[in-house]
Amino acid sequence: MRSDSNAFTTSWLATRLGADPARIEARRRAGELFAVRKGFEHVYPSWQFGPDGEPLPAVERLLATAREAGMDDSQLNSFLNRRAGVGGPRMWELVREGRVDYVISSLRSAA
Repeated sequence: MRSDSNAFTTSWLATRLGADPARIEARRRAGELFAVRKGFEHVYPSWQFGPDGEPLPAVERLLATAREAGMDDSQLNSFLNRRAGVGGPRMWELVREGRVDYVISSLRSAA
């Protein structure tokens, strides 16, 4: 089941990817998937997945950069929801557009 229109629960994502929920959590801990804690569970923002349901290649790089910069998941989520300039796209939208270098440079500056 989807937790909301922009994120997936662990169980929904596990079903979608044909994986055990424990494997999804392991991928999150390994920095392959981005999740934000909501209550007692993690939810996975939908922007990070391609049409095939797999995470975009940029996700691991983005997560590694955030960890190097000392950002936790909540801080990274706030950063990714910021707009690039007044009225510009959100940072996660730029990731989807392939502008990962710009987002990573902005992330390092913000940290």
